[in-house]
Amino acid sequence: MEDGVISSTEEINNRQKNLIGDYSNTTVLIVGLGGIGSWCGINLSLLGVGNLILFDDDRIENSNLNRTLFKLSQVGQYKCTAVKELISERRKDTIVLTNNELFTIEHLKKYQNVDHIFDCTDKLILRNAIAQFVNDTSGNIPQYVKLGYDGYEGTVSINNFDSGLWGEDPSSYSITPSFFGTPSILASIAIIEMILKRKKQSKTVHFNVKKILTTMEEYNKVKM
Repeated sequence: MEDGVISSTEEINNRQKNLIGDYSNTTVLIVGLGGIGSWCGINLSLLGVGNLILFDDDRIENSNLNRTLFKLSQVGQYKCTAVKELISERRKDTIVLTNNELFTIEHLKKYQNVDHIFDCTDKLILRNAIAQFVNDTSGNIPQYVKLGYDGYEGTVSINNFDSGLWGEDPSSYSITPSFFGTPSILASIAIIEMILKRKKQSKTVHFNVKKILTTMEEYNKVKM
């Protein structure tokens, strides 16, 4: 605080101090900064997570603007750089490390000491590689969640390497919704389950966003 003026960070903290604990020493690795990953990064920073490590070798295109907080002025930038800019506008106390490259198992060996890995890539390649790494080395990895969606269909797969499919295509998405509803809800659910609830058991939940918004029965399923 300077000259009695409350900073944006202090204001955010004051608003949620009775709801959210201290995550300033938590480190989260996010792979893939598209529709889901960009929301994860921003929401985690607003939650107060102190350290974020971002991986994505892709640049922003106009088609990304329908489901993200990216700005028109950021088109052409690396997604990691753009997410870091958006975070710095809100949480200057969050340390953000950007890597404009593909995430590999070699990176996993380097970052095994992070607290959580959010796999927001649009394929199952990374999930399969991590599963193989665990099987071959009996290595320990951080809490892992795979997120995916296809239109209104979404999947949250926590610490589960035998699932994680979404939609009708077992390898990637085929339909991108023209609004941010599905990826934003997915990001929020994953953060609540992994960070706030500190879930550790393996679990995969498939759901339809439109049903979540209209029926309490579907909402209760997502609560796990």
